[in-house]
Amino acid sequence: MNIRKAKLKDYGITPGRAAELKEMVKDKQYYSLVIEACNRANDFLASHLVKSFTENVGYRQIFKNSDLRELPCTENDFYCYKRKALHEFDLLVKSVDL
Repeated sequence: MNIRKAKLKDYGITPGRAAELKEMVKDKQYYSLVIEACNRANDFLASHLVKSFTENVGYRQIFKNSDLRELPCTENDFYCYKRKALHEFDLLVKSVDL
């Protein structure tokens, strides 16, 4: 599957499940799973993905006042990896709940 083109439905995540997962990533009890999921999606962007999930901020807010001279990726790529991270988080949550 092409990560850049993948949507949540391509990962088998319904809108209802996506909303549920987005609430779960804000819960501190799942913090270690969020970190793991973000690392699995893209270890280079993991810290930015974690910040986006846990603080509910987007690409532009994260990099607006960044000290980085160059942004590590495009906005589209960031959101592609964020969807991938949500998929990885879903898989991790399902494996823990078993």
